[in-house]
Amino acid sequence: MKRNELFREQLAKVSPAIKLEIDWSCAIVDKIDAILTEKGMTQRDLAKAIGCNDTQITRWTRGFPNYTLSSLAKLSEALGVPLIQIR
Repeated sequence: MKRNELFREQLAKVSPAIKLEIDWSCAIVDKIDAILTEKGMTQRDLAKAIGCNDTQITRWTRGFPNYTLSSLAKLSEALGVPLIQIR
């Protein structure tokens, strides 16, 4: 996700833990976008694959969503690629 100057100014004011959360969230959004592009899928295709509406996918791919492990698992399964790895 592109960060503008105002975003950088506000980011400088937050704790390291919040910065890490933002970085992870941006990385997940970027990864979902890249996988969709690579597979030639739309957000609508992804929504159908996990049984939700387009609005939910938009929420997950814009801004800074608060993903749950359940949502990450569903997205990973539908995309055929793990979005996070613990090991």
